[in-house]
Amino acid sequence: MEQVYTKEGGPLMRKLANLIETELLKQEVCAIYNSQLARVWPRNMSLGKRKQQIRRFAKQNELAVTLYDVGLCAIFEKAHAPAQGARRVLVLDGDGHLDGDGVKRSRKRRS
Repeated sequence: MEQVYTKEGGPLMRKLANLIETELLKQEVCAIYNSQLARVWPRNMSLGKRKQQIRRFAKQNELAVTLYDVGLCAIFEKAHAPAQGARRVLVLDGDGHLDGDGVKRSRKRRS
């Protein structure tokens, strides 16, 4: 049986933090999907409570996080280096997979 989140953290939370840290060395964002999130914050926990605890985890690890409800996906970034605003948007299909190249570029408005 896997361990789940406790207020003190635990080995699964530390493993998740290490995974995110490693991914952020290679790229600007790290997407963690529901199957991985559920190892630390079980699916039987209310969605509001899960989100609250994921945000707390991000803050404790000096990360910014954006949460998406479809299948619950958390996008982590370094807190001191946020993504480049509306210029880049991560596009996910209903299954939590990247849609196409995963990046949708915003268009400039015509005057």
